[in-house]
Amino acid sequence: MSYLSNFERSFSEHTLQLVQNYEGKFPATLMVNCLLGLLVVPRETALKSIPEEPLTEIANWGVNRTSIKNVGRKTENAPDPETLRGFVSNLRHSVAHFRIAPVPATEEVHSFKYINDRGFEAVITISEMRKFVTKLSEHLSKQ
Repeated sequence: MSYLSNFERSFSEHTLQLVQNYEGKFPATLMVNCLLGLLVVPRETALKSIPEEPLTEIANWGVNRTSIKNVGRKTENAPDPETLRGFVSNLRHSVAHFRIAPVPATEEVHSFKYINDRGFEAVITISEMRKFVTKLSEHLSKQ
C-alpha cells in the first residue's frame, strides 16, 4: 500500500474502499476503527473541512437526528454543537477518549452509544454509522 503526496486524502480514500468492500464478520468493529482513523488521524483537516450547517442536515450524512439524544453544551474551544461540525467534534471527542459502548452490551451489537464530557450523547446504529463513515470518507477525499 502506498500513500499519495496527500496522506490524509489517501487515508480517507483507503478507508472508503474498506467500507465499500468489507464482507467480513465484524462490521461493528470496522465502523469504530474507521471512525477512529477518520476523526482522530487527520484531526485538524477533518474538523475544519466539515460544513457548519445546522444539525438538522445530519440526515444528509446518514445519521437520523433522533439518534442524537443530547447535542452537548457549547464550549469555548469546540464548534457549536448545533452544527454538523459540532457533531463531528463531539463524535471525535467520544471516539478519541473511547467513551463508546456497544448496544446491547452482551448480545449482537446493532448500535453504539457515544458520550463525552461536554454532555454529548448519541446512539447510532451500525447502518447509520456506515453511511456516515462513507460520506465522511468521500468528503475528506476531496479536501
